[in-house]
Amino acid sequence: MMMKEELILNKTEFLEILKDYLKNNFSQDEVNDILRDYEEYFVNGLIEGKSDMEIISALGSPKTISRELLGQMKENNEKELSRRDIISDKFEKIKVRTKEKYIKIKRYISDKLTPDLYNEGKSISRDLIKIILIALSLFLIIPSFSLAIMLISTGAGLVTSLIAFIVGVPFILKFIWTTPEVASLLIFISIGFIGVQILAWEIYIFILRFCKDLIKNYINWLKTRNIYINASEKKEKLKKEKFYKNDEIIDREGEDKNE
Repeated sequence: MMMKEELILNKTEFLEILKDYLKNNFSQDEVNDILRDYEEYFVNGLIEGKSDMEIISALGSPKTISRELLGQMKENNEKELSRRDIISDKFEKIKVRTKEKYIKIKRYISDKLTPDLYNEGKSISRDLIKIILIALSLFLIIPSFSLAIMLISTGAGLVTSLIAFIVGVPFILKFIWTTPEVASLLIFISIGFIGVQILAWEIYIFILRFCKDLIKNYINWLKTRNIYINASEKKEKLKKEKFYKNDEIIDREGEDKNE
């Protein structure tokens, strides 16, 4: 039955039937590419002296071809998804490990730069902690100031370029009106400029927010260290006051015994 169907087909009918099967599962561009490939089969077969029936007999049923192509497409999509999943898993793994190391380092530094209120010997002296925190803050001022200057300059440049474009729009429209042969080029450049501006502003705002969060987190970290420093000083002060009171009580008891 299959051979009878194939024998009554010519090249045009074969390609039309194949197109009908393909268009339900493939995009128009994919259908065109596939039909062009099979058109090439017929051309090569014609060069070799084969008839349409012989070529069709070798190729098989259009329905079988479309089913095989659909299976290949699904298999390729599954492989692509699997490859993307592997890459995504590796990225997440690196992200998690990096975050864990960051938290571990941050916790270690915080522990070392936090006065020991429980006499466990985990931190350095309170005075040395103060010196380190001051030195660290002073050290970060230079790159922070440089980054602030760079961000201000970048923001000013983006604003200036945007204002220049807005001011230049009437001149661009006038030039397009008087010189229509370059209209498409100027429109393309204008659209490209707007796209670059949008992308640049998104990146700029993201960096601003990131820097803002970074500074807020650092200030909060310093304030937390300061809480422990003040608590350590208060504890030491209370300890000294208690020690002096005990000395006074002992002295008074000694005087009473002497009397």
